[in-house]
Amino acid sequence: MAFPRDFLDELINRNDIVDVVSSYVALKKKGGNYFGLCPFHNEKTGSFSVSPDKQIYHCFGCKHGGGVISFIMEIENLSFPDAVQFLAKRVNMDVPEDDGDKEAARRRQRLLSLNKDAARWFHQNLFQPEGAAVVAYLEKRKILRKTATNFGLGASPDSWDSLLNAMLAKGYTKSELLAAGLVIQNQNGRVYDKFRNRLMFPVIDVRGDVVAFGGRVLDKSDPKYVNTQETVIYSKRRNLYGINLAKKTKRPNIILCEGNIDVITLHQAGFDNAVASMGTALTTEQTRLLSRYTKELVLCYDNDTAGQLATQKAISLLENSEFSVRVLQLPRQLVDGEYIKQDVDDFIKRHGAAAFEAILSGSENQMDFRMEAVAKKHDLTTVEGKIAYAAEISTLIASVGNAVEREVYAGRAAETAGISREAMLLDVKKAYGKRKGAER
Repeated sequence: MAFPRDFLDELINRNDIVDVVSSYVALKKKGGNYFGLCPFHNEKTGSFSVSPDKQIYHCFGCKHGGGVISFIMEIENLSFPDAVQFLAKRVNMDVPEDDGDKEAARRRQRLLSLNKDAARWFHQNLFQPEGAAVVAYLEKRKILRKTATNFGLGASPDSWDSLLNAMLAKGYTKSELLAAGLVIQNQNGRVYDKFRNRLMFPVIDVRGDVVAFGGRVLDKSDPKYVNTQETVIYSKRRNLYGINLAKKTKRPNIILCEGNIDVITLHQAGFDNAVASMGTALTTEQTRLLSRYTKELVLCYDNDTAGQLATQKAISLLENSEFSVRVLQLPRQLVDGEYIKQDVDDFIKRHGAAAFEAILSGSENQMDFRMEAVAKKHDLTTVEGKIAYAAEISTLIASVGNAVEREVYAGRAAETAGISREAMLLDVKKAYGKRKGAER
């Protein structure tokens, strides 16, 4: 819709851009402007400028810029009308709306209310006979009733239409249930529950709204997990499981895990700073969300091949970002003479919270993790392996901006490969020069 000019002027006047940006970016005053690390691209040197006089922002690196409304549109990934609504709510202003906007807002609120009622219904099933199988599963996984309530866990009965009928009785329509992703319609037009005979995980955003659900089977059947698809109120790229609780942590960092159960187990063990991505690799949108609450991330994925790959991808995404990144590698478990993978849930159940705390305290930085991964790829007992290792590791070390750090890492790499420190430093220097030349 077209908002009245006088309304927009008043909205902008009430939302000082320095105050708004400061809630997302740490700013320092230099002269008449404020500077900080750009929230729209990864950088280590602050090139993001905010002008209180002009009420604009500008990044000299990625060239993003504009006023307070465009900033909220970009940082929160909102449309212009939604950004206006966001800022108006911030300063308690009433927004003039046309009938179309009122209807869209009404539909959105209906879906949020529907999800909330569905979450309550799933949770109440834990106290009914139809939730007995889920309760037994939770007890098997040593998840306490208090923890289940804290996360709003629930049970979907082994039925085709229990949720459908319960929500219809509350006055919701089939079209609303379809729009929320709670039911499915087949080719014959029949509508039935999407989640059946599963442990239910409500996905709650930072505002406390239930925006989606995940459902886990109680046996070994497939698919193991069923999740809400993208809807008008839910995008998996922009949400993190457990963020509604982790944002309140007093710990200095946030732990990124692979799965919902890992997050729940960690919180129950006292690590209330754990979150998990929503069935996808870590995304830029999720890192922006995390940056509001911490500047240190601990990657704690499974110690199998998939987990190691997920760690590498996350490190690449976070490279040159404002985050300090550490990697927590769980030791493999020896069973019947063979090493098997071990996830967070397994480790805490076997060894306890104190053992996890010890590993968390000693978790390595992301560079140590990446250097170890490179070393594992090459046979360092052969000349060919040493040469290949030196070429790859020097390129990695060249990505470090600080000269002292490059020298320290080069020394470690030389020791690992059994070659001279001088030779490794020379390779790193060449790789660094090539990298800087490519950036020009």
